[in-house]
Amino acid sequence: MPTKINNGFYRLILDSIPVAIVTMDYDFKITSFNSQAEKLTGYSRKEAIGRPCYEILNSSRCTHACPLQTAGDINMSSSDLESEITNRHGEHIAIKTSVASVLNEDNDFIGYLEVIEDISRQKRREREKSNFFSMIAHDMKSPLIGISGLIARLKKEKICAKNEKLRMYLKVMGETEQRLESMVREFLEYCRLESGQIQLELSQTDVENVLQQVTAMHQLMAEEKNIVLSLGGGSLTPIEVDANRLFRVFTNIIDNAIKYSPRQSEITINARETAAEIIISFQDQGRGIKAEEIPYIFDAFYRIESQEDIGGHGLGLAASSAIVRQHGGRIVVESEPGRGSVFTVRLPKDKTGNAKEGGGRMI
Repeated sequence: MPTKINNGFYRLILDSIPVAIVTMDYDFKITSFNSQAEKLTGYSRKEAIGRPCYEILNSSRCTHACPLQTAGDINMSSSDLESEITNRHGEHIAIKTSVASVLNEDNDFIGYLEVIEDISRQKRREREKSNFFSMIAHDMKSPLIGISGLIARLKKEKICAKNEKLRMYLKVMGETEQRLESMVREFLEYCRLESGQIQLELSQTDVENVLQQVTAMHQLMAEEKNIVLSLGGGSLTPIEVDANRLFRVFTNIIDNAIKYSPRQSEITINARETAAEIIISFQDQGRGIKAEEIPYIFDAFYRIESQEDIGGHGLGLAASSAIVRQHGGRIVVESEPGRGSVFTVRLPKDKTGNAKEGGGRMI
């Protein structure tokens, strides 16, 4: 009786897990098959038990690079392996698989465990997203180029030379078209960054030198608001980064700091390093960010609530976050209304590192 209860409890647990779980013996014959595996493959538990896994799962990895074979040969687990299965109805389903070898109490190999997640919906969304980006690139950029060309031609017409109001209208139209074109261009670059379509051009870079260039470029913009923009910190160990894209990250953060800071305030940039990271902080004396807004400031097109009309498309920080993530780093934000904000960019010296230090909201 206890054995039956235990087996029933074991079955209940397996069937409650929202992913397919399949176990096989050392001959790759299926020994257990939960309800999600039934839904995924179209085969019942009764049909699957005792049959070779490749007959039921029919994965694109079965004929080559079988993860079960690797797990059995070297007694190691593998995770997040993407492939495709064909179910009994002929439907192709994208999956993500994790596999591990199963050992008994004497540490002897007795079979395999495979956890399978259906990611077909995720893959479909990725395709739709890619198609949408392509549509934006073609169906919005092309008309904008045409509009820009027509405006330029109209400006050369004789009627414009005699009509002040028409010249003013064309000027406004041209400026509006340029803003829209800039927004589309920024959006497309952000989309490529998010989807990993843009490859970083890595090289050994002195990050302090990049900071000096960005700070010098923004001095005039800061002086127009009587803001003191200062750079502190010592020399930094060169690391492998994409200098141009890192320049953009720093530019976006400083641009926002100046825009949202009051006149006659101060923005301080500090750079330091630990054994694992290069850490750059940007501290301003601006109005700060509400706690409920911080989780969304790196979302595309998100704009912080403001009484002022501050320009921008809401893509700068989103792109910055994507670039830093591609470098294996992260951006930490600490802010409080009325007391300013600190944006901290943390870049690993070793891309495989996983340094942890400090607090704040991690994006």
